[in-house]
Amino acid sequence: MDEASSRRLRALLDTILPASDDGRMPSAAELDFSAYLETQAADFQPVLADIMSRFEDGFAEQPLAARVERAREVASADSRAFNKLVFHIYDCYYQNPLVRGLIGTHPAPIFPTGNEIPAGDLTSLAAVQARGKGYRR
Repeated sequence: MDEASSRRLRALLDTILPASDDGRMPSAAELDFSAYLETQAADFQPVLADIMSRFEDGFAEQPLAARVERAREVASADSRAFNKLVFHIYDCYYQNPLVRGLIGTHPAPIFPTGNEIPAGDLTSLAAVQARGKGYRR
């Protein structure tokens, strides 16, 4: 991706998921979206290139309101592809350890961090058992 395309992508990422007003939560543009695509969504890269080709070079310099309007126009032209882009942006954002820490979720899987369930102890299922059968009664 050339520099102009990268600049447009960063602007679009910031448009879709901007930083919080207090600066606590980062913008999606602050995360490594390219690395996410390479490792988790490589097949989406041609679709992304097509979407980004619909944005003009001056897109990155436009004020937020104008960028939002242009993003809506592009989204309405090909909503399926744009919705996939939004999904990948959110996926990248909420998998990020910094973001997960800021929203209060532990950035690692639950059980490797030391949470243990003793073998044969089904007390944690009490709420499920209390509901009764719900499927094929």
